[in-house]
Amino acid sequence: MVGKSTRTGTPPHATMPRLPGGHRMKRPNARPRADLAPLTVATIRKVVLSMYHRRHDYWTDADIAELLPELSAFNITTVKQLRLLMKRHRRALLREERTKMPRAQTLDLLAGGGWHGIDVHANTSWFAIGGLVRISMEHEFGFETMLPFHEMRDAAMELEAEAQT
Repeated sequence: MVGKSTRTGTPPHATMPRLPGGHRMKRPNARPRADLAPLTVATIRKVVLSMYHRRHDYWTDADIAELLPELSAFNITTVKQLRLLMKRHRRALLREERTKMPRAQTLDLLAGGGWHGIDVHANTSWFAIGGLVRISMEHEFGFETMLPFHEMRDAAMELEAEAQT
C-alpha cells in the first residue's frame, strides 16, 4: 500500500456549509475566534500581561474574578473589547506608575500592604492587574461612573476586616 494516506474521516473543508453559488464558507482565523472568546480570569490575566510586565501579576484569581461583573456592567464581555480598552490607556497608566511618591508615603504603603507593587529605592509603585483594568475603565468612562464600584468594594473590605477581628 504505497502512497495510501493513514488519515481517516472527512476533511474539514468537505463539511463546511456552502454559500449561494456553490462557494464554501471560510472558517474564521485564530485571531477573530480568540477575540470573540468571553472574559474569564485566565483571559483577563493573559490580555493584561501581554501588554504589561509580569511584576503586575501579584493578585489571586479571586481578586481578578471581582473584575468580571464590573467589566460586564460596562458591556466589556469579550477579549477584544478588553484588549482595545487596555491598549487605549496604556501610556497614561505607565505615566502614572512612573510618578515618584514622597518617601513617607512609600514607607507607609510598605508597612500597610506588604512589598507587592512597591519599589522602595525609586519611591514608585505599580498597579496589580485589577488596578490596571480599573484605572483604564476610569480613564474611559470617568471616575464618577466607577464610584459605585469603588464604594461597594470598600464596604466589602470593611466587612471583611470586621470579620477578622
